[in-house]
Order: sequence, then C-alpha cells, then structure tokens
Amino acid sequence: MSETTDITKFAIGADIGGSHICSAVVNLSTGEICTEPFVTPVDCHAEASAILEAWQANLEGTVALFGKSVPAVGLAIPGPFDYARGVSLISGVGKYDSIYGLDLKSTLLPRLRGCGVSQFRFVNDASAFALGECLGGAARVSDRVVALTLGTGVGSGFVAGRHLVEQGPEVPANGWVYHLPFENSIADDAFSTRWICRRFRQLAGIDVDGAKDVADRATAGDPQALGLFEEYGQRLGSFALPLLRNFSSHTLLLGGNISRAYNLFGPALEQTLNSNGNNAEVKVSTLLDRAALVGAASLFI
Repeated sequence: MSETTDITKFAIGADIGGSHICSAVVNLSTGEICTEPFVTPVDCHAEASAILEAWQANLEGTVALFGKSVPAVGLAIPGPFDYARGVSLISGVGKYDSIYGLDLKSTLLPRLRGCGVSQFRFVNDASAFALGECLGGAARVSDRVVALTLGTGVGSGFVAGRHLVEQGPEVPANGWVYHLPFENSIADDAFSTRWICRRFRQLAGIDVDGAKDVADRATAGDPQALGLFEEYGQRLGSFALPLLRNFSSHTLLLGGNISRAYNLFGPALEQTLNSNGNNAEVKVSTLLDRAALVGAASLFI
C-alpha cells in the first residue's frame, strides 16, 4: 500500500456470526473489498475474554493483509444490541451470553491500538446488508431502498442516500419490520423458512429439511412446491406494498437464503406489486455473504 494513500477513504467492515467473525478492508468511494475476507472461528459459548481475543486476532489479521493501519472499524452484529453505545444485549439465545452488558467499544479499542484502530461503529446485520448492497452491490444506483432479508426470520433496512433511516413516519421504529403484523401472525414468521416448511407440510403432508428442499422440488416440477412459492411471492408483495409506498421507494432489495429462490417466487411478487399500481424494481443481492462487510464499513461515509 502506497505511503501516500488517503487512509480516510478506507474502513474495515466486520461481520459477526454465531461461529466466526469475517472482516475486510473496504474502499468507501466504490464499495470495493480491498483485501481477501479474513475469517476467524469463534466459540460463541466461550468466556468473554476468549471471544474478544478471537475478534482482536481477526481484525489484526485484516490490517496485516492491507499493509497499513486502518483507524475505522464497522461491526455488523445481530441483535438484541445497543448499537449507539456498542453494548451487547444478547441473552438467553444460546450464544454470546458471556458478553451481555459489555461495552465492546471501550473493551476492544485498547486491544487494537497497536494496529491503529481508533474508532468503532456498530450496526444490525440486516441493516448492514442493505447498506452494503447500496454502496457496492445490486442497489448501488438506487437512492431510496427498502431491503428485506429472508431466512430464519425477516431482517430489514431502509436506506436513503446510502444512509440508514431508522426513525420517523416513513419507517417502522428502528427500521425493523420483523414484528409487524401480517395475516394471523407477524412478518418474522410469515416469510421465514419456518413458514415454508409448515406450509409445504400442509399442502403435501411431507416434512422437509428447509426452504432449499422445497425449492429443489419446485425446480423439478412439483406442483405443490411451485404453488407454495407462487403463494409466497403474492404474500410478500402484499407485505412490501405499504413499506415501499410509505418510504417513497422504487427499489425493493432482497437478500437472505430464501432470496436465492427468487426465480420461483419473483414473478408472483412483481405481479402483485404491478397489479396494485406499484412499479418498484425488485433487485436481488449480488454481494451475498460479503454485503454486511461492505455495509458495516460504510458507516464511516
């Protein structure tokens, strides 16, 4: 790395999962990932000191790959979490119990001063996905974006001008939609893998391992699986309509494992939007697992 490099144009983005941490240096002007993503295993059941040591080793490894100190680190981490203060509120979910109540910003900074890190910012992992795709992925030319991640639950992010919108009349509180009512339940259940498995059992009387199993059956021409994904698309379109309208957005961005079956439910989703007078363009993640890295780094734009 050249000695004349303007280091303020770069930040480290890190994505914390249940079994590992992955980080990389990101160009904040382009969204380009400048180092090979560096992955470190983490035992989420370990004591706090062991978890912090793993995170420290990972970030130090990424700085070493870049060859120059990077002062800014954005961390994407699932909730519950106090993102403004950098304090973990994760408890009773079988992971990271030992860091509950810990001020991660003040705890990590002393560990990383040797490699030049001086700033931390934190963001929800689904919000980081949205930011990442808006900076360097599928939605990089879109100004106002409603993003949904579809998997074990429903994550969300509302982005305007490459910045999160988390409060105000245009969005639900914190920009989170998982708790919004839909049909006889909430979004987190209505569009999750759980719904797909449960609905297929109702339709076919067969237990399946996950959404991919049903998608494979649909691809092979199973009429019940095909019908299920058409139903899924129609329902998702109905749910997305008010979100797009309230946010004055013409872009719906989808990510998460279920989005990989977009060819199966996308036509019904788009038809539902169009038939209700909404011409939003639906875009599917191109960065995939790297989106959160780019999004976490983009907190420093």
